[in-house]
Amino acid sequence: MTVSAEIRNVVIGTAGHIDHGKSTLVKRLTGIDPDRWQEEKDKGITIDLGFANFLFKDQFRVGIIDVPGHERFVKNMVAGASGVDIVMLVVAADDGVMPQTREHLEILTLLGIRHGLVALTKIDTVDEDTVELAKEDIGDLVKGTFLEGAPVVPLSSITGAGIDDLWKAIGEVIEETAPRDTKGVFRMPVQRVFSAKGQGAVLTGVPVSGHIKVGDALVVMPGEQKAKVRSIQAYHSSIEEARAGHSSAFNLTGVDHTKVERGYTLCAPGVFEPSRYFSLDLCLLKSAARPMKHRAEVKFHVGTSEVVGHIQFLDRTLLNPGECCICEVMLEDPVVAGIGDHFILRQPSPAVTLGGGRVVRREAGKLARKDEALLESLTAWAASADDPAKRVEQAALDAGPGGITRDRLIPATELARDAIAEIAQKLIEAGVLSEFGPGKALVHKDAWPRAQKRLVEILQKHHETHPAQLGMKIPSVQQQLGVDARTFAPILEKGLETGVIDQRGALLGLPGQGGKLSDDDKKVVERVAIQLEQAELNPPTLKELAKAAGANPQATQNAVDYLVGSGRADVLGGGVLFSTKALAWVKEAAAQFLQAKGEAAAKDFKEIIPTSRKFLIPLLEWLDAQGVTKNVNGIRTLR
Repeated sequence: MTVSAEIRNVVIGTAGHIDHGKSTLVKRLTGIDPDRWQEEKDKGITIDLGFANFLFKDQFRVGIIDVPGHERFVKNMVAGASGVDIVMLVVAADDGVMPQTREHLEILTLLGIRHGLVALTKIDTVDEDTVELAKEDIGDLVKGTFLEGAPVVPLSSITGAGIDDLWKAIGEVIEETAPRDTKGVFRMPVQRVFSAKGQGAVLTGVPVSGHIKVGDALVVMPGEQKAKVRSIQAYHSSIEEARAGHSSAFNLTGVDHTKVERGYTLCAPGVFEPSRYFSLDLCLLKSAARPMKHRAEVKFHVGTSEVVGHIQFLDRTLLNPGECCICEVMLEDPVVAGIGDHFILRQPSPAVTLGGGRVVRREAGKLARKDEALLESLTAWAASADDPAKRVEQAALDAGPGGITRDRLIPATELARDAIAEIAQKLIEAGVLSEFGPGKALVHKDAWPRAQKRLVEILQKHHETHPAQLGMKIPSVQQQLGVDARTFAPILEKGLETGVIDQRGALLGLPGQGGKLSDDDKKVVERVAIQLEQAELNPPTLKELAKAAGANPQATQNAVDYLVGSGRADVLGGGVLFSTKALAWVKEAAAQFLQAKGEAAAKDFKEIIPTSRKFLIPLLEWLDAQGVTKNVNGIRTLR
């Protein structure tokens, strides 16, 4: 049997306290026993995730994930809820709201589930007054949550009372639930792994983004096992394509099932990477017993993964109950998580839920604290989680004036290529993005003003640190700005054109700044200049210069800064200082020497450069940097 492409897939997850009748209710609705393990049947509790399904109105293929209610198995409950569209909170009339009922509801809220209903079970075991009291208890529980105002259906899975009402309520919630967006790149947290006889590895779960077809290439992470989709099944029926929200089983070639487990991820190649670092939009529960401290140890649940890590706050040292912030988690083991994924934080011991939120993005390493620009960017990324266009826009803005290519946008935004092409074109037409350079990189309209502002900040800081210098060398400015020469050229041109910056020979500075010397300091400058020129290729130290100039070390350093800034001296590797006249002589002498000799080792240059090895090596490296010589394995030729 093949499932029709017209049928939309919906996943319902049960939740609630142990022994409140979740599995029995699922069996009543579907005829399928979701308790898969004999241990579960023997103990009468659900330890792992159970699965069942039914077809609703010939339009919706509804999968039911029956998750465990026992406190010890909350981690499996989190794994099951990560792929859920609708929650059915189960409360037994004879018990009412219990501790795990509250915790499950908190977890489901943190996981971003927005649709659901409440099944009030076991009404056959109590009188009507007790049922009404249970309803009131439930009303107090769901107040202020996504279940406020949701249907509460009293029923008995044993007698069948209220089951028709439950079917009606389920149908109404299903029709209100929007289909999942498939613009993202395919990714599925792995729920179960097994080997089918004669078929090989089978991985099951609910894809959280994108879509994939039979024959497509995939990768299993961590481990980077390359796979190909041999077949796809959903609810014992073959399908040609699996989509986000479509509970599926993938039969894969090229995968060793013994090297895969729950917590791994099946995804499209070339986009996602396992990481130990993720920026987060975190909220601490109002019910949390105490504030969370910087570097607090936590259990991080995302998708089907559970990993121990530490929370690093970026703008504080303490997060109080009920507060939210942008922060970073540093994990002991790498996992795959996508932009906007919901996560849960639990205390390692005793195991209680602390809070949760959404993944902002994958990070390369530990983030800087107290960095306002970084926090501004991460806040914008957090706001773009559900808006693909905003993701593209933010990625282009972060890329700066050099822009970002469409290929690089795929891993940056985790969107499919065709979705990026459509979004980019609309943003270009709206004037938000423009194309730049031969590679047609996409540049955000605010990138140029930001670059100009950053350019001024770099020069301002240099003037404050080196007030005697006339400015910074152009290559140094470009390096600090973090752009290539092609991108830097128009930034420099615009800055000079508008008068924001000045060019002073090979230096850049701000109007009216730089070269701040008193009359006495100017005299010291001339004395230091004379000393440098007289020293030729054996320059004195700063201490020797200060003694000869009759000045203190600070005044002498100011004089040196001024001479370097005005082009009368230069500092080579290791802080060695030479007069410009001496360097010009070295350049000419080296060129003539190599024209005659062809090539030379470092020791050979002693024939023409009368100085010690201490100064010879920095001079030769300077010649390489100036483009006069080319150094290959210690042998220099004329470039």
